[in-house]
Amino acid sequence: MKNLKTKLLSYLEQKNHINPNPCQHNVISRIDEILKQHRRFNLLSLRKNFKLGIYIYGAVGVGKSILLKALKAVYPDSIILHFNELIFYLQAKTKKNSDFAKRIKEKKLIIVDEFFINNLTSLILFDKFLSDIKKINIPLIMSGNTKLSIIYNDPVNQDLCKEIQKKLEFFFLTINIKSKVDYRVKSIVNSNYFFLKQPHFTNKQNLIVKRLSKNLDAEEMQFKRKGNNFTLENIHGNLIDVEFEDFFSKNFVFQDYEIISKKIKFFVIRNIIQMDENSKNLLARFISFVDVVYENKNILSISSHVELEKLYIGKTNSHEFKRTISRLKEIGSNAYINKHLKLYR
Repeated sequence: MKNLKTKLLSYLEQKNHINPNPCQHNVISRIDEILKQHRRFNLLSLRKNFKLGIYIYGAVGVGKSILLKALKAVYPDSIILHFNELIFYLQAKTKKNSDFAKRIKEKKLIIVDEFFINNLTSLILFDKFLSDIKKINIPLIMSGNTKLSIIYNDPVNQDLCKEIQKKLEFFFLTINIKSKVDYRVKSIVNSNYFFLKQPHFTNKQNLIVKRLSKNLDAEEMQFKRKGNNFTLENIHGNLIDVEFEDFFSKNFVFQDYEIISKKIKFFVIRNIIQMDENSKNLLARFISFVDVVYENKNILSISSHVELEKLYIGKTNSHEFKRTISRLKEIGSNAYINKHLKLYR
């Protein structure tokens, strides 16, 4: 694509109102270089330093996702996927998912946001996916929060993990956005929606339900996707009111939260517990849920006896949860809530 760098910079400035910093300028330049190399693949692929993709990582809130969305907007015949979405389609339990996985590999550019592996199955599936797109020469641009060298280590299959890790490091040109400034930190959390260490938050969330719901009488609603049908209770029109442990103990995946968020615009989540190393399933689902709420611009009210930064006190997924906290700060900000209330009421 001609003038990709110019088009990306223009898009960020005009659509996102962002004046890219030196780190972002560097990422855009390297993306432009890699994609130019792919157009000359037959000659350059023989070189040892030829890279088939770019992996962008760094602290949360430095604009990685914004860059990738801008790239999707300006690059023809490209596709952008959340990493959980990609893994879901690679598992291909239905013909529809299998067909979509095939269509992904027909694109001119694949973009994957929020790379995050927490199990061996996902690691193996992704390794096979890289092998497939390498054979057909499709460039891949991906973002995450951690180095590829520490993405995942299975204690039983350490040799296999190290082997796949080396493949990833060979496949990707790695770029670290070194900025430590989280642009979301400037957001002031609205204490009328986020009740953290506040007394009487049960009554306050009751008022939110009363004020925002289209139907004060609680009802059930059915949800359906290929491979899963389920029913949720305590729904008031386009608002759902749930206890944290009850909602996140359900064996939902990213795609389930996606279909819920299409029908439900307001989420009231009560009594978020403090999670630790023994809460891995709850944590993984909560991370996916917050990603979906953030991408779909839903409105969220939460309550907990602890502050945001203390919702998870484990170490294993601390890098990933930093992104969740950063996104929660934006979701709970006055600017975010006021903007999206106008759309949904």
